[in-house]
Order: sequence, then structure tokens, then C-alpha cells
Amino acid sequence: MLKITKNVSEANLITHGSKFHADDVFSTAFMSLIIENPVVCRVNNIDFSVGEDVIIYDIGFGEFDHHQKEFDLRHDSGVKYASFGLLFKKYGLDYLNKINPKYSDVVFSMIEHDLIESIDAIDNGDFPVIDTPYNYKSLDSIIGDFNACWNEDIDNDNCFMRAVVVAEMIFLSVVKKCFAKAEAKEIVEDAIDASSNHIMYLSEYMPFKDFVISSSNPKALDILFCITPSSRGGYNVHTIPIEKNTHLTRCDLPSSWGGLCDKELQDVSGVESATFCHLSLFLGACGTLDDAYKMARLAIEKKNNFE
Repeated sequence: MLKITKNVSEANLITHGSKFHADDVFSTAFMSLIIENPVVCRVNNIDFSVGEDVIIYDIGFGEFDHHQKEFDLRHDSGVKYASFGLLFKKYGLDYLNKINPKYSDVVFSMIEHDLIESIDAIDNGDFPVIDTPYNYKSLDSIIGDFNACWNEDIDNDNCFMRAVVVAEMIFLSVVKKCFAKAEAKEIVEDAIDASSNHIMYLSEYMPFKDFVISSSNPKALDILFCITPSSRGGYNVHTIPIEKNTHLTRCDLPSSWGGLCDKELQDVSGVESATFCHLSLFLGACGTLDDAYKMARLAIEKKNNFE
């Protein structure tokens, strides 16, 4: 379990003091999973010598700092590394290999893309443009909210440790999800190969949309709908986005079905066990598998007639 100290000679992890950010917090959470008996010390200057087993990050212009004027190491995406990315780059694959070496390479890339690059980018001042009428809370701002308020007389090290606990939970959840997603990829590829008439079927729900979009199998390009069992009973009919991170789909469910449920939807669609169609037309639900296929086929027919 991670401990924090004011005595730098007791520490095997050293990062900067004062206000903390997602970069140093997630770096600390990750390293606490890597080394034995982790003890962190937060300092304002590196004006002392340390042993070879001490890891210094986000301060001191060393291997795991990114504040040097000449520093320009970047992820494959072009995002500039920050300390979290540098530490994960060095220690991440070994950590993942201990969990499951079969998927470690692909999970390493997933974690970089899904979590680390955004933290690295924001810490380097590359803020996303969010055009919404409401205040969007980034992960960085949520972690930042753990800092002591200006009118609080409390030790910010205690606040830092609370933030690290949250960061560790988030990191471990991302790791778990990415391993599950990597396992799903093999199953989805088999389902792509078995698909027919623009419809793919999965015997249980799992992440599939990104894999259909990115698959090298030519059959993936023809898939318009995926049918899966629903956790609420029955079956769901899912649309396929035209690309990642968009709500635009290859084929919507018919607009006349949007927002309807049960008998009203059954009367309009002609699908006997239809129970639901999302107002945005990306998801439908039926009581039986045959009707789920019927719902998908009707949507495809309407698309073909419209074209």
C-alpha cells in the first residue's frame, strides 16, 4: 500500500509538491502498482542526490520529466508525452504481461489511446475544444478538484493521496475493460466472418463497434446491424457507426419507429414482439431473435428503397 512521507530519504517515489494534476497523480497510482513498498515524497526542488532505486517523475528534468526545453518525444498519435506516458512506456508492458501476456500488446495500445494520451496532452497544454452549452468536466479537472481550496488550512499531501486512490481505481478499471475488449475482439472477428445479409449476431453482448469499423475482413464493410441478447431480456438490434466517435450510422432504424415502445411500435413496424426503438434510431429491442432479425431486415429494406 502506498505511503506518503515528508522525509525524502524515506521515499522511493519522488514527484513535485504544491498543486497536483492528473499527470503526477496517475503516475503515482501506476508506480504504486509497480514497485514494492511504495513511498512517495512531494518536493518543490530536486536539490539533493538519491539512490538508483528511487524514481523521480514530473520534476527534475530526468528520464520521466517532460518539462525540458528540448523535450519532444511523442506518441504515435502525435500527442506529446508527459510523465504518466513516459512511465507507462517503460513499465507498462511488463505490468500487463503479468496479468495476461496473450493480450498485453494490444491492451498496452488501448490503454495509451483510451486513457494516457488524453492525460499527457492536457498536461502539455493541448486542451480539447468542447463546444457545449454546459461545463464539461475532464478527468484532469476532476483530479484537480481534489486539491485543497484556497481557504482550507489542510495539508495538500492528504488531498493528493485521496486523488491517488481515485486514480488507481480508474486505472485498474481501464485495464480490466481493455483486457475484456481485447478478448472480445477475437469473438467479434469470428462473428464478422459468419455475418450474412448485412447482419451480424453475437451470442452475448460485448464491445463490437470499433472492431467492426476497423476490421480488415472485407465482410465487415457490409455489416449494417448487430444483434445481441439484451440484459433486460429479449434481443437488441444495434446500428453500426460510420466511424469511431460519431453517432452517424451506416443505416438507421426507420424514423417512424423512433421513441416508440411496445404495442405502438408493434403496430407501426409490423414486428410482433418489438418493445423499444430509441428516439435517435441507433437501437431497437424485440422479445424474440426472429423478430430482431426482422427489425434489422426491415430497416435495410427501407434504406435500399430510399436509395
